[in-house]
Amino acid sequence: MRRREFIFALGGAATALATPLRAVAQDYANRAVTLVVNFPPGGSTDAMARILREPLSQALGQNVVIDNRGGAGGTTGAAAVANARPDGYTLLLSVNSALTTNRFLQKNFPFDAKTAFAPITLTSDVALVLAVHPSLPVHDVTELIAYAKTNELAYASAGIGTSHHILGELIKQKVGIDMVHVPYRGGAALMQDLIAGNVKVAFSTLPVALPQAQVGSIRIIAVAEKTRLPELPDTPTIEETVPGVVNVGWNGLLAPAGTPVPIIEKLNAMTVAALKTPDVIAKMKLQGLHVMSSTPAEFAGLIAREVDHWAKIIPSIGMRSD
Repeated sequence: MRRREFIFALGGAATALATPLRAVAQDYANRAVTLVVNFPPGGSTDAMARILREPLSQALGQNVVIDNRGGAGGTTGAAAVANARPDGYTLLLSVNSALTTNRFLQKNFPFDAKTAFAPITLTSDVALVLAVHPSLPVHDVTELIAYAKTNELAYASAGIGTSHHILGELIKQKVGIDMVHVPYRGGAALMQDLIAGNVKVAFSTLPVALPQAQVGSIRIIAVAEKTRLPELPDTPTIEETVPGVVNVGWNGLLAPAGTPVPIIEKLNAMTVAALKTPDVIAKMKLQGLHVMSSTPAEFAGLIAREVDHWAKIIPSIGMRSD
């Protein structure tokens, strides 16, 4: 936080700057805004973007165009936004892992999330679940561990460095089992192969997995939260069997670093207002998403804390750059 003396000393300069800065916010937006989703269509981040597109378009008075740029566990799309012009017309809706864990698992990682973005607001938390194909004779984490100790088994994730991937490696390290990691290019592709039985175990997000579990195409055996989910009250947490295995995902809206503060503040106000509307809340609930919001500063602090946290955890469980 800036010191009062500094603000006072520069009071005249700040006043002189205020008028053009306000004009920047007033003029924004005068053309379409691109919202980059750093995963392919069909996943939870994509679902969140499509829920927000209409209310943001109405608030801005301009079209919001969704641009799905999947690849490298979300790194490809995030890097594109980090390198975009910081004028508010290219935004990113990202899951946490693309910003906070990928950097420790991908060689030549292209950005530092602490400095590459101007965070706008959190938009949702994303519950992660452990699911299996119905043909696999396991119904809980204890049975999965026992099966993996006597049978060859692979698990699928939405990509290298994603929360799905880290969950799998945490479980392997804590209980001493060996499962081959099979990374996919997003949650939708992962789910297609799990339904088909091409992979028998997968970590997924609740929005992607729940509809398939409800029709019997897959079986959710645990959730990766601190507490059980209201959508799955009878499904235990992983931590009930393997203490310390918790990984809460979230989605958030960001702009490139250097985007004018008045634009960030305007986008924050618009997005937070949209997240409070009954229509958006209802649509998110149908997708298994839970509303979250924040100030830009709170969001930036969360990113920094998670980066520092995973910088210690990931090496401790033997995960290395691929």
